[in-house]
Amino acid sequence: MIQKIKNLFFHLPKSFFYNFYYKFPSKKLTLIGITGTDGKTTTSILLYETLKKAGINAGVITTIGAKFADKEIDIGLHMTSPDPSIIQKILKQMVDNGITHVVCEVTAHALDQYRFYGCQFKVATLTNVSHEHLDYFKNIEHYTQVKSKIFDQSLFAVLNQDDPSFDYLKKSVKTKCVSYSIEKKSNYQAKNISITQNYLKFKVNQLSFVSDSLYKYQIYNILSVLSIIDYLKIDPQFLIDTVKTFPNTKGRREEVNNDFGFKTIVDFAHTPNALKNSLSSLKQITKGKLIVIFGATGGRDQTKRPEMGDVVSKLANIAIITADDTRHEKIEDINQQIISGIDKKLSLIDHSLHITQIKNIIKNSHNFVYFNIPNRQDAFNLAVKIAQINDVIIACGKGHENTILHGKIEYPWSETEAFRAAFRNRNPQKYG
Repeated sequence: MIQKIKNLFFHLPKSFFYNFYYKFPSKKLTLIGITGTDGKTTTSILLYETLKKAGINAGVITTIGAKFADKEIDIGLHMTSPDPSIIQKILKQMVDNGITHVVCEVTAHALDQYRFYGCQFKVATLTNVSHEHLDYFKNIEHYTQVKSKIFDQSLFAVLNQDDPSFDYLKKSVKTKCVSYSIEKKSNYQAKNISITQNYLKFKVNQLSFVSDSLYKYQIYNILSVLSIIDYLKIDPQFLIDTVKTFPNTKGRREEVNNDFGFKTIVDFAHTPNALKNSLSSLKQITKGKLIVIFGATGGRDQTKRPEMGDVVSKLANIAIITADDTRHEKIEDINQQIISGIDKKLSLIDHSLHITQIKNIIKNSHNFVYFNIPNRQDAFNLAVKIAQINDVIIACGKGHENTILHGKIEYPWSETEAFRAAFRNRNPQKYG
């Protein structure tokens, strides 16, 4: 109730003020809204790059930042849409720079707090709804309901027919809509899917797609964009060309090169569903062991933590449970909640053992094993030390973020630099 009052009497007037202050710039733009628990940023960037390839003067606003013309604006956020003062200012700058189409990543918090008030979306999509932010939204039903608010300010809706939210959305969304899917029959259903070590292939409605992204869930992002551009009357060939070399998104499946013979990847996956999608895709193409570095944010939904532990224990070979943004919580408590979701029969390895002993335990184990290492850099160091040729290390949760929050202090942090520090730790002569 307190949050609802705050939304109505603080956030809503604030949004109206900045719309008025910047002279309602969104009315001069074709806006496309992207919401959902997972995949928002990747879908937004993919659509933005496709629009650019089609010769459209496009811009994009995501939780990572904003891009338009030759400009990039770092918003510096922790997983949420910008304040309306920033949104309206950026939209005004885009109008002034001749931008016509803007892709907006829209979070549930932004919808609940009217941050995109006054913005009429030409088309909007909801990628999926899964376990996240239940500390704020209390239950998945309320979370879904808030997500669906994007369609109240959209002329057309694009829905994921495979997602559990579909039945509710189909009944509640008043605007016209289309759907996409892999499993169920829909307007845009992917068929003849093939994934190898080198490519991802599938067909949809007589169109053939080939991508160098080897993650099966990427198909959903591509289908979402296809549905949108089809509604906007944009030739799908521009999307087909764009996904051949899938656009890089900072902190999303971002590879950090090394000469050790194993892959090191930075990913933003921080929900049970995102972890499941990322790890299941990697498991299909990993010849060696799959090693996961991950934690859970403090001061947020605690109920997802055991689920994260359960998902990782079923899909990875080795996990290193470590710090994320701990905020006011103790890292020991957060990690124990993650561990509570792991089968007690599975082995917790003492990371204080000599590296030779650790390697022998891993070598002789045919089941999932895990470590509890509170310091995140120590977790990276150990992962790189134990990795062998053909293994994959994926660091999940922080992605693009350039700080890590402990207590009330934001400390400088970079996942890619953490990997490079670990490379130096393993081979100082080569990486020093």
